[in-house]
Order: sequence, then C-alpha cells, then structure tokens
Amino acid sequence: MAKIVSDKSAGDSSAKSAGTRKSTSSRMAAVRPSSAPKGAVATKPHGRTRTFFREVKIEMSKVTWPARKELLQATGVVIIAVIIAGVYIGVFDFIWNVIVRAVGLG
Repeated sequence: MAKIVSDKSAGDSSAKSAGTRKSTSSRMAAVRPSSAPKGAVATKPHGRTRTFFREVKIEMSKVTWPARKELLQATGVVIIAVIIAGVYIGVFDFIWNVIVRAVGLG
C-alpha cells in the first residue's frame, strides 16, 4: 500500500522513507525572502518593521512637496476656516444655552 504524504510532512522521517521528500534546493527557494513577490509582508515582526519603513521611504520619494509660499497660504486658509467654524459653533452654543436655561431644562 502506497503512502500519500502532504507537503507539510515532507520533512519528517516517514516522508524520507516513502521517497517523497523534496530536494533541499527547491525547499530553500520557497523559503528565501527574495523569492517573495514585491510588497509581500514578512513573517517576523522585525522583518515587517523593516518592510514598512522601506515602503515609507519609497512612498515619500513620490510626494510632490509644495513651495514655502503655497504652504503658508494653505496653512492660513486652514486657520481661518477653523476660526470661522469655531465662531459659528460658539454662537449656536450660546443661543441654545440661553434657550435651554429660559425653558428651565438646564
């Protein structure tokens, strides 16, 4: 009776006797990180961290950084928008506060 051996048990002694063990070079090729597709997540935590920072470096090189003048203008627009939104919310908060106190709920 022939014994069927899965790939998982290719390294144990029963697989050696059955003659189904893969050669060392073919198993090593599957284990090497260089044979993994680009962007594949590493299995070890420090490997994933290295991969993350390598990918961050690649993505940061693709960024088009604004000129200083453009950056200051955009920052000014954001600050003004935040001030306007704050005043708007503050006014409505004050109005609702007066209404709630007049009705006696607060």
